[in-house]
Amino acid sequence: MKRVLIVTGWCLAISSVWVSTAALAADRFEQRFALELESGAAYYSVTLPAAVYAASQRSDLGDVRVFNGAGEPVPYSLDSPREPSRTPATLRPVRWFPMPPAAPGGTGAPLGVTIAADGSLRATSAPPGRAQDDGDLIDVARETREGARVEALVVHVRDDNYQGRVNAESSDDLRNWQPAGEAQLLKVSYNGSTLSQDRIELNGMRARYLRLRWLDGAPYIESIDAQVQAASADHTQRVDTQREWREGIVARAGPKSGEYFFETGGPYPVDRLRLNLPQPNTVAPAVIYSRAGLETAWREVSSATLFRLHNGTVEQSNPSLEMAPDTDRQWRVVVDTRNGGLGSGTLTVAAGWRPATLTFVARGAAPFTLAVGSAAAVSSAVSRADLVMGASSVAVAARLGDALPVEEDADAQSSGKDPDAMRRYMLWAALLLAVGSLGAIAWRLARGAQIQAGAQAGGVAGGVADGGGGTGGVGGADGLAGGVPSEPGAGSATMKDAGAADGDGQGTGKS
Repeated sequence: MKRVLIVTGWCLAISSVWVSTAALAADRFEQRFALELESGAAYYSVTLPAAVYAASQRSDLGDVRVFNGAGEPVPYSLDSPREPSRTPATLRPVRWFPMPPAAPGGTGAPLGVTIAADGSLRATSAPPGRAQDDGDLIDVARETREGARVEALVVHVRDDNYQGRVNAESSDDLRNWQPAGEAQLLKVSYNGSTLSQDRIELNGMRARYLRLRWLDGAPYIESIDAQVQAASADHTQRVDTQREWREGIVARAGPKSGEYFFETGGPYPVDRLRLNLPQPNTVAPAVIYSRAGLETAWREVSSATLFRLHNGTVEQSNPSLEMAPDTDRQWRVVVDTRNGGLGSGTLTVAAGWRPATLTFVARGAAPFTLAVGSAAAVSSAVSRADLVMGASSVAVAARLGDALPVEEDADAQSSGKDPDAMRRYMLWAALLLAVGSLGAIAWRLARGAQIQAGAQAGGVAGGVADGGGGTGGVGGADGLAGGVPSEPGAGSATMKDAGAADGDGQGTGKS
């Protein structure tokens, strides 16, 4: 029982050393970045760049930490951007007026149009022919009268096939014009289906009038709709300006025709994908899948018709694919190959995401560092509401500096040696001591078994010898009792042996 307790104790000791070593290894981060602070504020915030996502080994950025100059972790919060709550935008049909070429030096309303008392436009003559159509004037005064914003125009083209560039300008008096946006419109009919791109983004302008300048010839317009956002949503922030992109991701061809694979290289919360087709004049439907790793199944995240069309000096491609934020690293594109797929060449991808913001308390002395890159680490972030308190709740912007060399890890700065060396030495020493103890216990058990086996063998041999003497004594007694003498002297010798044997047997021969 004692030996069993000793072995159990050593096993527990080895397990505790292993667990403690694993726990210490969890604090080992693969990358550190310097944090540059410019004032003595209590709170700082930094937008995480792509380098932090690339170094992270967790999909939720749970391995991000902030340390002060003494190597102590400080409290922090990690906030992912969210789409602001917005009232749904509405599409409203608007009036438009084809415009003839503008007269040189003209400062009033364009020819054939006049401004009514309420600010709306009225036609004063027949519209010009298509060959003389210099552009289109759009009346959105009614839509913007109450402070609403026009976010986009949707132009419905009557032509079966059209491709061209257009510039949009805005004005409140038809005299002073400001750039409002530009786009490439497309409408292509093939195999009984229609591929169209009819949206002109305007970035939320409030002007009363819009003017479209067609750079590649004016199309036949069937109708125009304005996408209007109510004035109550003016406080919402346009999140597209915060999006970061990782360009030039090369997709490799898969084992099946029309199958392509690529990796983002980090847990980026991708919500936009741009697929750049290798050859112009390509149109192909595609489905996009993603997964976190090899052990998980593919799941569909988006589908679209990919295109890249070239017409003279105009080239137009499909817009970015929109999806819910997806932190998967592995992606798969399956293209319909019935019409030739994507042809030869390389498919390249651009991934877009909106980065998270880290807010921390500047506790302790500088320098502060941001550490990331530990698969065993568990998130210790708190909510921003629990972190930011009091009158000093305004967070000052910090800047993430260059990555620090690996040898300047906080664990190595104090000793100047490998920070894992001591843990390795402790683990090996415990293992060698345990193996030596187990070997000693096994040797003692084997030696005890040998001694016990020798003792048992000696006892068996002694018992056989004792049995032989007793038989001789019995034979001598029988010889005397029968009065038949044996050889001369044999009887006396037999009696002596019997007496000796009886003497050894507690004096039985003497009685």
